[in-house]
Amino acid sequence: MSSSTGDEELDDEEFIVDIDGIQAHGVGAADIIKLKANGYYTSVHAATRKTLLKIKGFSEVKVEKVKEAVAKCLPSVSGFITAAELGHQRKRVVRISTGSKQLDAILGGYDVLI
Repeated sequence: MSSSTGDEELDDEEFIVDIDGIQAHGVGAADIIKLKANGYYTSVHAATRKTLLKIKGFSEVKVEKVKEAVAKCLPSVSGFITAAELGHQRKRVVRISTGSKQLDAILGGYDVLI
């Protein structure tokens, strides 16, 4: 059985970066259209530089700029976040119930990120 804590576990949703969000970090709208035309709507960070270089009009400099913009949108790898960031994340969490007060007491309820 794993002994990891909630702080060590990373939710997959935290690593999904909407491609439109990288425009705020200096990537042009034309480049975002090119990414979408090549099937990148999310998760550009998983694409290799070599794969992104195959997109017509993408140079090594442009690929590096896209990768940096995506990295800025991802959560901190070190696990450190500011209290303001944590407060923003916690606003998206709701507690759900099993319908049984006794079972909720045993399980502690469920926190769900919406």
